Amino acid sequence: MIDKHAVARCFSKAATSYDQHAILQRLSSDILLQYLPHSVNDRAYNTTVDLGCGSGALLPVLAKCSKQLIAVDLSFGMLAHAQAHHQLTIPTYWLNGDAEALPLPSNSIDLCVSNLALQWCDDLAVPLIEVSRCLKPGGLMLFSTLVAGSLDELTLSWSTVNAHRHVNRFLSEGEIKAALLKSGLSVEIFHVEIQTMYYSSVKEVMHSLKGIGANLVHDKNSKPTTRGELRAFKANYETLRGNQGLLPLSYKLAYCLLCKR
Repeated sequence: MIDKHAVARCFSKAATSYDQHAILQRLSSDILLQYLPHSVNDRAYNTTVDLGCGSGALLPVLAKCSKQLIAVDLSFGMLAHAQAHHQLTIPTYWLNGDAEALPLPSNSIDLCVSNLALQWCDDLAVPLIEVSRCLKPGGLMLFSTLVAGSLDELTLSWSTVNAHRHVNRFLSEGEIKAALLKSGLSVEIFHVEIQTMYYSSVKEVMHSLKGIGANLVHDKNSKPTTRGELRAFKANYETLRGNQGLLPLSYKLAYCLLCKR
């Protein structure tokens, strides 16, 4: 079970450093918005929800195609940071809430967008069913999430060091498709691609994860990692340096557009 309070605390701590390190999140949001129907200048949606809004990077773009916005995040610290740093020209409501129990009325929203947030839910079907409840007929759910195969470099580098869990488990493509089916929403788009980031050192890799609050590992062994184990992990990771002398860190992302028929 995912400890939602621990997730919220972790992201609250990372609120001030998040934008500095959220390179993947910016790349994925750019790709995600390419799947959004309608021009971003025609106010096509009456009410739009940014689910897991984080630092609020998507809000200015969503404001261009919406008449009002609802920003929802599990982390109060992240939500407060987003509110303080975005002065939007349309009515915007800030909700500290859980995607698995949305504090919104049924049939009340036209569009829900979520960028790399739903992997923090125990069962992907649950937030999708909640979004379906809240969507008006014809409403859309556009989201991205991480897929099994993400952070494989970390998994590989730890694999010969000890048997502890060092990387969160992500859903397979099949498990994601099963959750989409359970939601009752019509699948308009399902696209998976790999995005690889590059870093100069193992320290920089780990710092990038901590900087966006993604360093929390569920069901992690309580036994602390020894210095020897950490040295062995770093040595393993160093063998992955490419021709450019940089260390890779790969993410596998699914982009999904769903419609309530």
